[in-house]
Amino acid sequence: MFGKIGDMGGMLKKAYEMKKEMENIKEELTNIEVHGVFGSSVQVVATGAMKIKSIKIAPEAIKEGNTEKVEDMVLIAVNNALEEAQKLAHSKMSVITGGLNIPGLF
Repeated sequence: MFGKIGDMGGMLKKAYEMKKEMENIKEELTNIEVHGVFGSSVQVVATGAMKIKSIKIAPEAIKEGNTEKVEDMVLIAVNNALEEAQKLAHSKMSVITGGLNIPGLF
């Protein structure tokens, strides 16, 4: 009977350690930058925590009547940056999860 209680204590300790590791990785991701671009016209910088830090648009990309094209370029660059952030987060978390895809983890 006491053996099972000891096992439970070990499992709880392991779960707590995993939680701390995940928190550390999430904190680390906030300090890592990833980039998304559309040619040389649009550059987006995001964090590994999927927050956009900056968007730069080359002056020559902005022409009168070119609004829709610029919007599309920004959208593509932002999505590229967020995709890179997601890949980075998945890579970092897979160390803890053993490669399992756990919904809602990040």
